[in-house]
Amino acid sequence: MVPRIYSVSLSEKPVDREMVDLVILCREYGVEDIEAVKRIYRSSYINLYRSSRYTSNTLAVLSLHIYMGNTNQVSRLKHYCAYMGVRPKTVKTLLGRLKETEIYRPPEWEALLRNLPLNLDEEECKTIGSFVGALSKKIDINMNILSACVYRTTNLSLRKVARAFYISRQTVLKYNKKLEEII
Repeated sequence: MVPRIYSVSLSEKPVDREMVDLVILCREYGVEDIEAVKRIYRSSYINLYRSSRYTSNTLAVLSLHIYMGNTNQVSRLKHYCAYMGVRPKTVKTLLGRLKETEIYRPPEWEALLRNLPLNLDEEECKTIGSFVGALSKKIDINMNILSACVYRTTNLSLRKVARAFYISRQTVLKYNKKLEEII
């Protein structure tokens, strides 16, 4: 078995030894505000889970995922986990425990829609917004439901929508069928 070796470009600032895993993860995925992610990592809510059971890699992925959600950006949780060698189920379990705390805020779908890399025009955004607004009275809107709404109301391909939300095409189709049942 070969140990994992991370490379950091020399043109960047020196790596902070205190949270090497977190800094490397943030730089790999182009997160500019590393200090905000560090504040989440240092919070008492996450420090409660510092043990031999949860590694610093797991807590780094959890902190970055919470940061992305709090800034209304789509989180690439599976990619983060694969990069750091962490099981996604472990991070989701910790996230479920933190949902009741003030550190976790569910992303607002209006702001998330503006941050998507789909280059939607204003008319498409209004159509999606009105559809999701009507739907939000019946069910809670999450990422998967929002992806199905975008797929249903635009002419975008299934692949483009799935790629924008960092989920599989099967997930978009599954939630599209759920939308048909609700409508």
